[in-house]
Amino acid sequence: MRAPEAFAADDLQYRQAMAEAVRATANHVLPSVVVVEVVGGTGGAEGEVEQDAPTSGVIVDKDGYVLASSIVVRRPSATILVVLPDGSRHAAEVVSKDEHRDLVLLKIKTDTELSPIAMPDKIEGRTGQTTVAVGRYGIDASPLVSRGVLSGKERLDGIAIQADARVTASFYGGLLVDLYGNALGILIPAVAEGGAEADTDWYDSGIAFAIPLDVVKKNLDRMRDGQDIKKGLIGIVSKSKDPYENQTELAAIRVRSPAETAGLKAGDKVRAVDAQKVQRHQDVRLLLGKFDAGDTISIEVDRDGKRLSFDVTLTDSIPPLQPQRLGVIAVNQAGTETQADESKDDDPAKQVLVREVISGTAADGKLEPGDIIEKIGVAKVDDVESLRRQMMAAEPGKAIELAVRRADENKTISLTPDSIDSGVMTAIPKAWSEADAKWSINELKLPDAANVAAVLAPKADESLKQLGLMVLLMNPGEAAPKEWLESWREVAETTGVVVCAVAAEDTQRWHPKEIDVIGRFVASIQKTSAIEPLAVAVAAPGAISGTKAEAADSMALAVAMSASRTFYGVAVSAKTRPPAVRLRENDAEASLQVLLPIAPQEDPPSWAPTLRKSGYPVIQAGEVDKETLLRWVRLLQAV
Repeated sequence: MRAPEAFAADDLQYRQAMAEAVRATANHVLPSVVVVEVVGGTGGAEGEVEQDAPTSGVIVDKDGYVLASSIVVRRPSATILVVLPDGSRHAAEVVSKDEHRDLVLLKIKTDTELSPIAMPDKIEGRTGQTTVAVGRYGIDASPLVSRGVLSGKERLDGIAIQADARVTASFYGGLLVDLYGNALGILIPAVAEGGAEADTDWYDSGIAFAIPLDVVKKNLDRMRDGQDIKKGLIGIVSKSKDPYENQTELAAIRVRSPAETAGLKAGDKVRAVDAQKVQRHQDVRLLLGKFDAGDTISIEVDRDGKRLSFDVTLTDSIPPLQPQRLGVIAVNQAGTETQADESKDDDPAKQVLVREVISGTAADGKLEPGDIIEKIGVAKVDDVESLRRQMMAAEPGKAIELAVRRADENKTISLTPDSIDSGVMTAIPKAWSEADAKWSINELKLPDAANVAAVLAPKADESLKQLGLMVLLMNPGEAAPKEWLESWREVAETTGVVVCAVAAEDTQRWHPKEIDVIGRFVASIQKTSAIEPLAVAVAAPGAISGTKAEAADSMALAVAMSASRTFYGVAVSAKTRPPAVRLRENDAEASLQVLLPIAPQEDPPSWAPTLRKSGYPVIQAGEVDKETLLRWVRLLQAV
């Protein structure tokens, strides 16, 4: 048996060898790594310029082209400077951007002999292998080095590799290399979907993303020619709520999208993308995520028992969503025996039952409780989720035909859906408020979270069905959420909406890390109360008319944008200061509504048009009191 001293000696020898290997690897690529400094043209008093913290870049050829991360062009600047390894500083111009992968190509003029990085035709990175992140920092271009392992491939919808090296913002634009000195990719500022308020919030967290160099090489000539590269969009909407379910059927096709132009239809089952077989929508998403606008790909589908193939040319923009609604509360129920016999799937057949019709909506007077919605146009409807997604992607102002079964009689009903942003619905069916459950206010705690919270909800053994849930963020410095909820008791019981009040950890401000905490409060409540998953919203006190906008309003917007698959509504003051969160396009698979307490004829806040262009319905609801707010939350589940 070996003595402990022998193990210690081996460990020391290993650590020394690893340190030498990391140092050699970094020294091998450092001649190709530069510092990129950004000097802004605004910000200081009396026109004083301000300088952002420097990041890194990579020399990609001897003609002075340098690739950096998109962080250097996030805002207008007076000057971008590149500091070469010899310490010389050179003004750089922006040649082009790869907006799909958060990269920017710069050009400098210099007589200095440059050392471009070797760019392979194919990256051979293996999950689990040692990686080294390399950057530079400061006026003397000091090296930055961090070690980790390659922990994932095809991340960020298929465009990036992931390592667990700890990188700060100064590493962005630098290199991720293997232990043999082979460059793997260029580090970018990014987080996984819903992971943080902004895509730089994971710096120094042990999670780093890099764009593979073989992909960079493929696009480099286009970028040298000044062509910007954008993500390729197709315009399909998955039917499945779970992207990992063994199912690839399409619930809807976006209006005026490449998918519509090519001839894809709702109900098609995708079998292959670019000649690669797929079984889940996540497979489809990862394969499509690699392609750029302008690329043409093949899509194979099954339609009515036939295998069809379509060539689809991807685009960089699709008309934004303008989500529509019928105005019904619908539920899934088991299909008839005949339907079950006809089903080719192992799962029991389902059908969509209209449980309630909301007065004053498009469905009022057209549909009735008890109706079975079987089709929209030619697209089959067999669950509420697919119905909702079809309505999210429907064309505004266009009449649709519903195939409906009513008391064993088949009917075709034509109606024109309402746009969600046309007004707030508050007409909760009477049956929802007739339950006699007892509600109570209780403190709510989470492990490893310092936030104080309380929840107003029915007792667990008296839970109602289809309850709504509103998370109400308190302004920093406000405490005692249990006392705060007393004023909400009566209206919560009347509308059937559970209310959770959450106080900020810090008395001065909300922090981005608390976004995750708020989502965990929702998950905790959903375990004990029968919450309808779609009737979940986050709000701030500013959502009530006559209340001023404060820090909680900005935080509520940040939470909703970052946790789009948890929250389906956000209500804030119209004077809310928008948070520094990267805005993603609203998704038919997780559509978010925004409620503002201002009249339809009033001018919306300056950020509202940006949200609308990204497909978010912004509802100008007029006077909003507590009851109006909670009725809106409860009716987020309406289709």
